[in-house]
Order: sequence, then C-alpha cells, then structure tokens
Amino acid sequence: MSVHPTISVIMPVHNGERFLAEAIESLLGQTLTDFELIIINDGSTDQSGHICKKYLAIDSRIRLLTNAKPLGKAGDLAKEMGMQHARGRFIAIMDADDVAKPHRLERQTAFLETHPDVFLCGSWAEYIDPTGRVFRDWKPDTESSRIVRNLYWKNSIMHPTFFFRNDPSAFPFYETKYTWYNDYYTQLKLIKQGRKLANVPEILLSYRVSGQSSTQTGIKKKVLEYFQIRDEIARYPATRPDFRSRMIVLAQQLAVACLPEKWLLRFHPVFRKTI
Repeated sequence: MSVHPTISVIMPVHNGERFLAEAIESLLGQTLTDFELIIINDGSTDQSGHICKKYLAIDSRIRLLTNAKPLGKAGDLAKEMGMQHARGRFIAIMDADDVAKPHRLERQTAFLETHPDVFLCGSWAEYIDPTGRVFRDWKPDTESSRIVRNLYWKNSIMHPTFFFRNDPSAFPFYETKYTWYNDYYTQLKLIKQGRKLANVPEILLSYRVSGQSSTQTGIKKKVLEYFQIRDEIARYPATRPDFRSRMIVLAQQLAVACLPEKWLLRFHPVFRKTI
C-alpha cells in the first residue's frame, strides 16, 4: 500500500462478528487494490476485535482503531473518527455486515475521476438476507438534479455506498443532529454547500437485512425521526416540495404515529421479507 492510497475505506463495527469476515474479504478482493481499510472497533464485546486483529496481521492495507465504548449516532461518529485518519484521495463508507461487489471501488473511483463536478456518488444496490440470498434490487435516481428534486420524498443514496472526495473543507462530514439517518440529513448539508451528488447506475453493494438487525429495533421512533428530517428538507428552497406533497407526507406521518410498531415492519417491503 502506498503512503497516500487512492481510497480510504471506513468501516465501523460494533458486535458484528457474524458477518464481519465476509465484509472484509469482499474488500480485500477488490479489482482496485490501492486502498487502505480503516476499521473502527467501536466498543464491541463479541469476537469482532479478534477478527479484526486476525486480518490486521495478514494484510498491510488494514488499519485498526479501537474504542472502549461505542461513540454513538448509529456508528456515524466512529466513521467520522476514521475519516480523521484517512490518507486517500477518496473516502468510501462500508458497513460490517454488507458485501462489496469486486469492482465497487474501481467503478466509483472512475466515476468521480470522469465527473469532476460531483463530490459524492453512491450506487445501486441489492438487498440480501442473512444467508446472502438476494431478494430485492434497489435502483434509485442517478442524476444530481433528480436527487435534489426528490430529496423530500426519498433518500436516493444508500449510506454504505457513499464514496466521496477527501476534501478538508467538507469536514466534519456528518451532521449528527439526529440519532439515526444522519446520512440523509448530511445530504441536505452537502446540497446547501453546493456540492453535487450522484449514483453510479450499477449494483455495487449487497446490503444485508435480517430479522435481528438493529435497523429494525425501535422502528417507529426511527421512522418518525425520518419525518423530522423531511421537515428540515422542506424548508430549503432547492428541496422544497409543493403543498400537495407536504399534505401527503403529513398524512403518512400521522399514520406512522398511530400504527403499532409490528405493523410498520409488516408494511415495509424490505422488512416484510425478513421477519
């Protein structure tokens, strides 16, 4: 690995022993090899630390940071910590239970190199269950203008596909006002700064969802927080929706507030496959 690699991959892990090795292996097998993998063991109490040290001993591209206790904000503060140590021209986000396609880093690097006006790109993805079986594809908007225009309606860039320029003026990267979904809120921050966002129109990540996923814990509270972020998006001119859209989302918010939590899981097209 060079002193200044092309990419710094940031991977926080908290009690992720079940899928951690698979996630690391998917990165070590990338077609683009000039990267460093910064793993943040964020207060794990399982075998995650042992797994990290095993790979640290066999691949010089890996760097390990360890926190005695988790920093919080759904791992975003651990990611921010990793970014402070990043030496690459680009930064990639990776979760410890997902699987990167072999050409993920190559494709996203090429995209930013051929689109100098874009600051951050995500990609299309596929959803997988705990066994690795694909059960849904996710192909959001790719163009910056559509991502901005539709930000109120949907988060079009999947967080673990984030790939962006290591620009000191953009840090701290995350706006951590909320407990969850700070990636969504951070996109609003970047848009306000005039930075362009895009998606590579190719499936470059397998996003893991399981019935035991922390993503599904306290889902009602998380979804209501998502609506709070939408309220902030609605107040910015470039992302402001029309009156009809506001009324539709308000009705959705009221429905979520009234529904039992288990019903929310049943109605969600992704969680319905895994509970």
